[in-house]
Amino acid sequence: MLKAQRVGGLLSVAWEKQSERKTQYVGRGRGSASREKRVIKTTRSHLTHIARQEDKIAALTQQFGWKAFVTNAGQKPLSLQDAVWCYRNEYRVERLFHRLKSRVHIAPLFVKLNDHIEGLTSLLTLGVRV
Repeated sequence: MLKAQRVGGLLSVAWEKQSERKTQYVGRGRGSASREKRVIKTTRSHLTHIARQEDKIAALTQQFGWKAFVTNAGQKPLSLQDAVWCYRNEYRVERLFHRLKSRVHIAPLFVKLNDHIEGLTSLLTLGVRV
């Protein structure tokens, strides 16, 4: 499950294995002393503890990128329904940057700080407008 959700190393998981053995007679009907038997073993895992590895999660979060959205909504906060509507009808600033990249050869940039992201977005948006 950890590999399928790509969170290996981000969570500490502890579980207990519970196994049961059950003896059954082979075939239908009642059993007898000379009748053949089989043993059915069932195993079940029970989660007992899940803990987040906060340091590893924080280190991974630093590698995530940003996606900038532009809306003409006013200063008041949007309701959830309006925010979802704006998100689905998004106008991404990155689409404008393709015009700029075709004329000015820009290499990919990686920035971490929020003020750098805001400044770079403002600079590129200004470049597109010009």
